Amino acid sequence: MTPITCVSIVLCGLIICRLHQNGAFVPRSSPLPKSNYLILGLLSFGEMSGYDLKQTADMSVAHFYASPARSQVYTELRRLSELGYVDEREVEQSDRPDKRLYKVTRSGEAALRDWLENTPTSADVIKSHLLLKVFFGNHMDRATLIDEVRQYRDESIKFTEMLQNLCSNCHGEPGSLFIYLTVGQVVGHSKANETWANEALELLESADEEFTWSSDQVSAAIDRSQLSTINTP
Repeated sequence: MTPITCVSIVLCGLIICRLHQNGAFVPRSSPLPKSNYLILGLLSFGEMSGYDLKQTADMSVAHFYASPARSQVYTELRRLSELGYVDEREVEQSDRPDKRLYKVTRSGEAALRDWLENTPTSADVIKSHLLLKVFFGNHMDRATLIDEVRQYRDESIKFTEMLQNLCSNCHGEPGSLFIYLTVGQVVGHSKANETWANEALELLESADEEFTWSSDQVSAAIDRSQLSTINTP
C-alpha cells in the first residue's frame, strides 16, 4: 500500500480530531450542501488542489459515501472561497501548467465542526439498482437474473477483501479508531450483501416456474438467515 492510499482513508478519522481548535464561527441559518462539508473535511487534513481532492475522495469517502464529480469539486471550491471558508493560492510549475491550491481557514474548520456536531443524522436510504431488478424479477429471464446476483456476490467478496487489506495496513496513527469504526461498518455491510446473495442464488435456482414462495420455504429461510425478524402469517 502506498502512503497516499493509507493517508486518504485515514482522512475521515483525522478530520474530527483536527477540528477541535479555536476559531470564531457564526452558524449559518441555511446549511450548505453536504458536498461542501465533505470538501472542507478533506481540506482540514492539508492543502490540496482540486485534482488532489477528487483523487483523495475517490480513495476514501467513495467507499461509504458519494464522491463528488470533478466539476462539482471546483464549483464547491469557488463557493467555499467566496464564503471565506477556504484560502487559495497559485503555484507556478516549470514542467506543467500552474496549479491552484486550497486550504481550509479557521472559520471553515469551525463551520465543519458545527455541522458535524449539530446537524441531525438521518437514517441511511438504500438505493440499489440490483434490488430494483430483483423486485421486478418476475419479468426477467431466470438465468440473466441469477448471473447478475452472482456477479453482485463476487464483487461484494472482492470489495470486502480490499477494505480488510486496506484497514490492516492503516494503524498506529492518531485517529485510527475512526478508520476502524468507518471501515468496519462498511465491511459488515458488504459481508451481509454476500450472505444475502448466496441465499438469493439458492432460492432462484431452486424456485418453481412461477417463483412461488411457500410457507415451508419461508419457515426454512427464517430458521437459517437474518430473515428471522420477519413474522409469518
